[in-house]
Amino acid sequence: MTPSNAYELLGELSRAIDDSLELESLLQRFLTELVRRLDASGAAVLESPATTPPGRPPIVCLYPEALPRDPLYGAFWDDWSPSTLETALAEHPQGLPILTTGELGHVLAARLPGFGLLILVLPATASAPTPDLRQGLSLAALFLAQSVLSARRDAQTRRRIESAHLARNQRLADIGREIRNPVKDILELSELTLHTSLDQTQRHYLHLIRSSTARLLGQIDELLDSARIETGQMTIEQIPFNPSVLIADLVEALTTEAQRRGLGVRYEQLDLLPTHSQGDPGRIRQVSTTLWRAALAFVRDDGLRLQTRRLNTEHPTLDWIQFSALGLRLPLTDLQGLIDPSTAVGAAIEHGFGEGGCSLATCARLIEHLGGRVWIDTLEPAGLHFTLPLPRLDLSETPPRPMASWPGRRALLVDDQAVARRTLAYWFRHWGFEVREASTGRQALELARAHQARGQAFDVYVFDSTLPELDGFELATRLRDELAVEQAALVMLASIGQRGDARRCREAGIDAFLTKPASPRELRELLTRLLMSDESPQPRPLLTRHMLVEYRRRLRILLVESGLLHQKLASTLLQEWGHETLIVNSGGLALEQFRSETYDLVFLDLYLPDVDGIEVARAMRRLEDSGARRTPIVGMSSLDLESERERCLEFGLDEHIVKPLNPALLEDLIRRFVRHGDEPLE
Repeated sequence: MTPSNAYELLGELSRAIDDSLELESLLQRFLTELVRRLDASGAAVLESPATTPPGRPPIVCLYPEALPRDPLYGAFWDDWSPSTLETALAEHPQGLPILTTGELGHVLAARLPGFGLLILVLPATASAPTPDLRQGLSLAALFLAQSVLSARRDAQTRRRIESAHLARNQRLADIGREIRNPVKDILELSELTLHTSLDQTQRHYLHLIRSSTARLLGQIDELLDSARIETGQMTIEQIPFNPSVLIADLVEALTTEAQRRGLGVRYEQLDLLPTHSQGDPGRIRQVSTTLWRAALAFVRDDGLRLQTRRLNTEHPTLDWIQFSALGLRLPLTDLQGLIDPSTAVGAAIEHGFGEGGCSLATCARLIEHLGGRVWIDTLEPAGLHFTLPLPRLDLSETPPRPMASWPGRRALLVDDQAVARRTLAYWFRHWGFEVREASTGRQALELARAHQARGQAFDVYVFDSTLPELDGFELATRLRDELAVEQAALVMLASIGQRGDARRCREAGIDAFLTKPASPRELRELLTRLLMSDESPQPRPLLTRHMLVEYRRRLRILLVESGLLHQKLASTLLQEWGHETLIVNSGGLALEQFRSETYDLVFLDLYLPDVDGIEVARAMRRLEDSGARRTPIVGMSSLDLESERERCLEFGLDEHIVKPLNPALLEDLIRRFVRHGDEPLE
């Protein structure tokens, strides 16, 4: 239906112009309304090449898209070209459109000043355009041109701001990297100097230097993380790790810190957590530590409650874990302001949180990069929550038992610290290796060449990441490229680990990466996996400390203990050994878990506050199906009496252990009662 006058048309079409839309969306919406309101068969906006920004094609917006196949539209362009039409419109009186009329219908061409042309096609069934319609179209074209130019200016301004923002963050990242290297050198030199003979005052000063430098390095990493997020350079590692062990370590560290502040922390593991996951444990540790530390600043007098739960999903290869810090005092607007990137800096300054505010905002964005989200719940119990998706890792292979010796094998140990090098040499010789030592990367390369020339190539190269002359990554690259040591195992023992090391190791062909100190047990497990025969053509995955824990035999253990101190000691030992441990503090909860889940081993306090532990054990035996595997149950009490052990054996328990737990006895019990196939557990 045609509007009755020019101003009515202008008003109707102006409402179709939405300056919140992108330029082409704005034009498309205008053309759609123009065709609909004037019962036209089509319309087009054609940008003039003279007004098009350099490096971009002119905008051609058609409605409908099949308009070029309209005979009337084609006949119009048989008589005109864009340049001649623009010239004619510029000379046309009062800026009115040019009208062409034929048997097929009418075409009006209006000028879009500073941008291009507006074409309207009316079929023969439509009446001839009135002067009012032509005037209205002219006004609408002028209004559209102003809106288009404004939208283009806004887009150019946004691009300039984004470009400047990107350049600033790129410069920040460059400066951060330039500063980080000398700061890291100071930290490493401080560490080296602490291994020399110093008097008490010098050692105290060096510890202060190292502590301050480590904090500065953390702040530089914070700056680099923020810049990497802004510039799209953030990398997320994908390495195997055990979330159960990682979270246990985090809770223990936070509990120690809270106790120094006179605060209490209670950890509640609501579900069994996965033990075979793949992801970036360093990033998860970073965000969890930062957010939980922030929660300590808002905790009430009754202490902080930490919870982890496994969210119910049907995804076959993904576990969703929710982390919660509960029992925070209200209101939590301050904490919300610290997490929101738009207000974090101001909120941190106003409330005296220093750089912590920026850390929280960065953590929130890191969690998004990890695929999760963070939020605050102001309903009781008020809390800070975040979720993370953890890809599930299938490690169904049987782990080899750690070997005790490798007679006839050769190892080259490279470290500029003599004490560290000699300690490694002692263990490698003890395990049967023929050992050579080097103190620099270049010396190591020369030794490798000489031994290979004599047909005595090394089986294992162990080296630090920071070496004189050639660093560990360059040494590995040259060993792989120049000497082609495909069959040898390359092991990096880094003094200080940093983000991106896993990626650099894979690029350099390094097989295993551990940070110092590495225990003899870890070295034996690592050498066992690296030196066992492997006929698979697939490249070996990078071995890390997280992965070594994964390869150990893991048990699902139910720990029934009412004493907090004994809970902490037992759970720390069990989780340190890589076992999946669920802690309950009452007989009722113990039976509920035993009924619903399968466990490899149960440690049971004989003197629970709600029931006699012996009765719990007898109830557990009744719950076991006839003919099913018998679950070993070990009773625990503070009474070192033979009668306690006899009582346990009489009522169906398998052994008795005295509290506080002795780590050696605890490990021996686990080996005695749980077998992996026909072999004793290692």
